[in-house]
Amino acid sequence: MENARKVGVAVDFSTCSRAALQWAVDNVVRKGDHLILVNVHPEGHYKETEMQLWALTGSPLIPLSEIRDAHVMKKYGIKPDPETVDIISLAAAQKEVTYPFHIYEYIQMLKRLSVWL
Repeated sequence: MENARKVGVAVDFSTCSRAALQWAVDNVVRKGDHLILVNVHPEGHYKETEMQLWALTGSPLIPLSEIRDAHVMKKYGIKPDPETVDIISLAAAQKEVTYPFHIYEYIQMLKRLSVWL
């Protein structure tokens, strides 16, 4: 979509994170937007999972179909809760949003923020 915006929401799968995601979907996201969920791992977390392959750049964008697959998400070192997956599934259906998921290590996120600001 030509006028699609990118709306990023940081998620850690907590109650507050779900509330922020729901608020963003209800109040910010428009039909056709790109909803990007960002999860930041603690420094050094990549050494424990296959995520070490993306230690410098962060993970590739992960589609919703993979977020629903516990086996795939275990490779990324995260366990999304069903409520968060339900929120993005509903947003995808009702607002026709794309919903990639991106994982960064803490230090990567600091570097990204310094570039963005």
